[in-house]
Amino acid sequence: MAAAVGNDKFLTDLDVRIWLRDNDPNANLLLADYEFSPEEIRTAMTLAADYWNEQPPNIGCYDYTHFPWRSNLLKGTSANLLFIAAHRFRRNALKYNAGGLSVGDQDKHKEYDEAGARLWEEFKVWVAQMKRAINIERGFAVIS
Repeated sequence: MAAAVGNDKFLTDLDVRIWLRDNDPNANLLLADYEFSPEEIRTAMTLAADYWNEQPPNIGCYDYTHFPWRSNLLKGTSANLLFIAAHRFRRNALKYNAGGLSVGDQDKHKEYDEAGARLWEEFKVWVAQMKRAINIERGFAVIS
C-alpha cells in the first residue's frame, strides 16, 4: 500500500484510493493491481492545488500537503485521476474479436472523462465561490 501523504488532518493517498475504490488490487479484476500509482495520486493532488493557487484573486497559496479543504481537494484530485486514466484508456484502446465476441476492454475513456468532468466542474465552481467569499470577507473586515 502507498504511504500516506501529509498527516491525518490532510488528504492522503489512502483517502483517495478508498473514495475511488482503488484500495484493493484484487478487486481490480482486469488489472490485479492498483489503478493509480502513488505518483499519479500526488500529481493529481498537485494539479488541484495548483488550480486553486492560479485562479484570481490571489488568496492563499497551498500545496497538496497543506490544502485546508479535504473534501474539495478530493474532488479535484479524483477528477484529475479520472482524466489520467481516460488518457491511458484512449491510448490503449483496441477492439478485437475473440471466439466470435467483440472485446473492447480498454474502451472506457468516455465514462472516465464524463465522471472526471462532473467532479472537475464541481471543484471549479467551489473554487470560484470560496475565493469570492474570502475576498468579500477580507474586504469588509473590521479595522480596530
